Order: sequence, then structure tokens, then C-alpha cells
Amino acid sequence: MPAVAQAQSVTSYTYASSGSSAAAYTLLQPSSAAATRTAGTFDEGYYNNLPIGFSFVFAGTAYTTFSASTNGWMTFGQALANAMPANSLSTGTVRPIVAPLWDDISFGDVSMPPAPATDGNLYYQTSGTAGNRVCTIEWRNVRWSPAAAGPVFSCMVRLFEGTNVVQFQYLQGSTSAAGSTRSASVGLGGLMAGNFMSLSDLNLTATASTTTETSSIASRATSGRIFTFTPTGGLASRAGRDLTPLELAPNPAQTQVKVQGHDARQAVELLDAQGRLVRTLPLGSSTIALQDLARGLYLVRAGARTQRLVVE
Repeated sequence: MPAVAQAQSVTSYTYASSGSSAAAYTLLQPSSAAATRTAGTFDEGYYNNLPIGFSFVFAGTAYTTFSASTNGWMTFGQALANAMPANSLSTGTVRPIVAPLWDDISFGDVSMPPAPATDGNLYYQTSGTAGNRVCTIEWRNVRWSPAAAGPVFSCMVRLFEGTNVVQFQYLQGSTSAAGSTRSASVGLGGLMAGNFMSLSDLNLTATASTTTETSSIASRATSGRIFTFTPTGGLASRAGRDLTPLELAPNPAQTQVKVQGHDARQAVELLDAQGRLVRTLPLGSSTIALQDLARGLYLVRAGARTQRLVVE
């Protein structure tokens, strides 16, 4: 049974978008991470009671298991009996909901068995050490819709231990989304109907609404797109750290800068003065190389914390 932590609505989560490089997306290794489908097909199936690997708090409740649908969404602490292709973050009957791309999608052609070389599956894996673990759930090589000629995209949800951050990442597939029927929802759904956070699209400029759900997203994300949802208040055990800027040394800098005081589970990003992503450090890294950058003002970001950097 899930344990109640501190009640919180998903409407109080903070949201940020970033990412523009396919290098930000790291595929899970199928040999050790493939999930076994509980029931249904590669088109309308689901995977039940998979271990997170640690206690993860979502919308005020702590969970240790998740269940996922082939249709690009997942829930916590309960088994599924339906793949639910009809998307609705605001009124969906299985709650809570985490949906990187909820639509009628498939891991293969509906008229034939999936082809291992091109079609996909659900993968999951928990990595890191106790206190700093990340559970990654990946929908690999998805057809959007099932009538698509081949894989249109891959996406993943990453759950961060301790901070309880939820992160979506995307990678474009080998087949264009054109020609198939698409109408997706992307975002979070809380325990109660009407409690949700819905993204407007999958672009860098996507906005998040807690009052109006967008259930008609039709264009896939650029490879490397990242959306991050951070709980506020008591759920983020390190929230106090997020109230102060990051520590950068030296600043101004010329050849490199060391980022200090950030949570190692959060990706460190460097953005230019226009807010465009310049580079993303691998998790656990804290030194940003600057030799190839033009002089000027930049922004260093890790989770909800930011700091200005002057490159000389």
C-alpha cells in the first residue's frame, strides 16, 4: 500500500522545458531492462506492478511500484486492467497519471507481430546509489498512431529519488509522424479528477496549464527535448537548497567553470542569453568547458536553481 506523505496537488509543481540535442537521450539496455507485458497486445497492452527501486513521492503519496500502458502513460501503486488509449489528464479514471505522450499509440504494426529490428517495447531500469537513484521508464520505438509506417519517436519518464522530480525526455524515430492520426495529452494528473498539469505542445516554448487540458498535440518533440516537473514545499526534501542560486567558480570564467552545491541527480544545463540550450552535462558531472564559447552572459541551471555566468 502506498504511504501518505504530505498532501500536495500537481498544480503546485513547477515546470521547465529544455534540451535541443539528441545526446541528452540515453537508450536503456534492452538485455537488462525489458518489461514483461501483463496482458493485452503491443498495441493495447499494459505492464503491472513494476518496481521503482525506492520510495517515490508523487502528489503527496509515496509509492514503490508503477504500472504502464502501451499508450504512453503510467500510474503508481496499482494494477491496470485497461490500456486506456483515450487520453484525458483532467478526468481519466485511473489516477494518478504521468503521461509523456498519451494517445492511441503502439509498439508495432497492428496488423502483424512487431519486427524486432524496428519496433519497440517498454523498458525500465533503476540506477545510482541509495539516496541518489533514478528510475527510468522508456517507451522505445513507438508508432504514433498504430497506422504509422514505422517508429515515430521514443520517450522516457525519469523519477528522481529524494527530490521527487519527474522528467520527460524525447527522441525522434526513423519515421515521420505525417499521415497518421494524432491527438495526444502530455503532463501530470493528480489523485482527484480536475487536478492536472497539461502541456500545450512538445516545443521548447511549451506552456503548462492547470485549468485547461490540451488533448490534441499532433507534432512530435525535437530529439533531446526535456520537460521537468518539480514538486514544491515539503515533498522536495532538498527544496531549501533551491531557494538560493548555484555556486559557480570562477565567475567570470574563461576556460571552464565548476558548478557547486547542486543535487547530483539533476542535469546541469548551460543556456545562452536568449535562453537557448548550449550544452547539458552528464548526470554526476559538475565542470563545464567554455573554450569554444563566445564571450558574454550565460545561464547555468540545475533543477529549479539558476545562476548567471560571465564568459570572458
